[in-house]
Amino acid sequence: MTDADTEAALTVAARWLDDVPGVIGVGQGEADGAPTIDVFTGGGKVGTLPREVHGIPVRVREGGPFDIQAE
Repeated sequence: MTDADTEAALTVAARWLDDVPGVIGVGQGEADGAPTIDVFTGGGKVGTLPREVHGIPVRVREGGPFDIQAE
Protein backbone atom coordinates (compact mmCIF):
# COMPACT_ATOMS: atom_id res chain seq x y z
CA MET A 1 0.00 0.00 0.00
CA THR A 2 1.41 3.37 -0.98
CA ASP A 3 0.56 6.88 0.16
CA ALA A 4 -0.95 7.43 -3.29
CA ASP A 5 -3.30 4.45 -2.74
CA THR A 6 -4.39 5.92 0.58
CA GLU A 7 -4.95 9.38 -0.91
CA ALA A 8 -6.98 7.88 -3.77
CA ALA A 9 -9.12 5.94 -1.29
CA LEU A 10 -9.68 9.07 0.81
CA THR A 11 -10.78 10.97 -2.30
CA VAL A 12 -13.39 8.30 -3.01
CA ALA A 13 -14.50 8.22 0.63
CA ALA A 14 -14.90 12.01 0.78
CA ARG A 15 -17.75 11.70 -1.73
CA TRP A 16 -19.69 9.65 0.82
CA LEU A 17 -20.26 12.83 2.85
CA ASP A 18 -22.77 13.90 0.20
CA ASP A 19 -23.77 10.54 -1.28
CA VAL A 20 -24.29 8.16 1.67
CA PRO A 21 -26.96 8.95 4.27
CA GLY A 22 -25.64 9.02 7.84
CA VAL A 23 -21.96 9.67 7.01
CA ILE A 24 -20.73 12.78 8.87
CA GLY A 25 -16.97 12.44 8.40
CA VAL A 26 -14.17 10.45 6.81
CA GLY A 27 -10.48 10.24 7.57
CA GLN A 28 -7.39 8.09 7.54
CA GLY A 29 -6.92 5.68 10.39
CA GLU A 30 -4.67 2.74 11.19
CA ALA A 31 -5.20 -0.84 12.32
CA ASP A 32 -2.43 -3.35 12.94
CA GLY A 33 0.09 -0.96 11.38
CA ALA A 34 -1.83 -0.66 8.10
CA PRO A 35 -3.89 2.29 6.84
CA THR A 36 -7.67 2.30 7.05
CA ILE A 37 -10.41 4.59 5.84
CA ASP A 38 -12.42 5.56 8.92
CA VAL A 39 -16.02 6.57 8.24
CA PHE A 40 -17.80 8.40 11.04
CA THR A 41 -21.55 8.22 11.44
CA GLY A 42 -24.01 10.10 13.60
CA GLY A 43 -25.25 6.89 15.19
CA GLY A 44 -28.39 6.54 13.06
CA LYS A 45 -29.05 4.42 10.02
CA VAL A 46 -26.20 4.52 7.50
CA GLY A 47 -26.34 3.79 3.79
CA THR A 48 -24.38 0.94 2.25
CA LEU A 49 -20.58 1.25 2.30
CA PRO A 50 -17.94 -1.00 0.75
CA ARG A 51 -15.64 -3.14 2.90
CA GLU A 52 -12.59 -1.65 1.22
CA VAL A 53 -11.55 1.04 -1.26
CA HIS A 54 -8.48 0.60 -3.47
CA GLY A 55 -7.49 -2.31 -1.21
CA ILE A 56 -7.71 -0.25 2.00
CA PRO A 57 -10.18 -1.50 4.64
CA VAL A 58 -13.14 0.71 5.58
CA ARG A 59 -14.00 0.99 9.28
CA VAL A 60 -17.33 2.48 10.37
CA ARG A 61 -17.12 4.39 13.63
CA GLU A 62 -19.87 6.14 15.53
CA GLY A 63 -19.15 9.77 16.32
CA GLY A 64 -20.82 13.01 17.17
CA PRO A 65 -20.75 16.39 15.49
CA PHE A 66 -17.33 17.66 14.44
CA ASP A 67 -15.88 21.03 15.41
CA ILE A 68 -13.33 22.40 12.96
CA GLN A 69 -10.37 23.94 14.73
CA ALA A 70 -7.72 26.17 13.20
CA GLU A 71 -4.10 25.22 13.74
